[in-house]
Amino acid sequence: MASSAKFNADQFANMDTHVAGIIFVYAGKDGNDTAMHFFGKEYEMTAKTQDELLRVMRNLKTTLWMVKEKETELREKNDGIRCKYRSSTPAIIYVNTDKHERVKKYVTECSDFSKFGFFPTKKDLERSARDKKKYIHSSTIAMLVALNFRVEFPKTETAPVETATETTAESAVPIVPVEPVTTPVNEVTTEVANEQAAPVTTQNNRGRRRRVADKATETVAEVAETVNEPTATIEPATETTTEVVAETIVEMAAA
Repeated sequence: MASSAKFNADQFANMDTHVAGIIFVYAGKDGNDTAMHFFGKEYEMTAKTQDELLRVMRNLKTTLWMVKEKETELREKNDGIRCKYRSSTPAIIYVNTDKHERVKKYVTECSDFSKFGFFPTKKDLERSARDKKKYIHSSTIAMLVALNFRVEFPKTETAPVETATETTAESAVPIVPVEPVTTPVNEVTTEVANEQAAPVTTQNNRGRRRRVADKATETVAEVAETVNEPTATIEPATETTTEVVAETIVEMAAA
């Protein structure tokens, strides 16, 4: 909430001029200066830019305009009413940020101008309500030019540029190479050959047994034909006999 406070000579002598807001210092006799302090977010700059300076000074001028306008209205009914703001030009103007940082100290006695239009004139008060807001804005800009405030600050606040830091070899995360898992070609070939050869070997054994059995049957028939005894009969080889003979021949061949 915006507010203001008036300081007499003794109070101003103990005042810290770095407080947030705007301070008008009025020259007094024998160095007994007095002051008016405007504080609150409406009068406290949040950045050292032209836009922020224009904002707080326009709010200040609007406040002085409204108070003076209200005083004029009330004095028509009671001429003894006076506002606490002095219409005289301050000798020194302090402008501080909301963080108690000094933005500007301006000594008006060193200026080429004697008045800066903080308060509205009689002609200003006669303006219509429609033109009032527009006029306050334009008159504030003219006031800052006369005070030489506006040209001393950037338009907007520039954010600091962060410089990228290079990653050194020591701070970098080490990369561990992953070796691929490989199987020797000889082992793979042997396993595949064994898997493929297994069914083939079984089939070869079966075919061999059949050929041996057939050969045994033929041998038995030939022996029966060459026997001299007519009464001798030789029973055809049964399947059991054939398998026994085949196994015997296989064993003999293996030996």
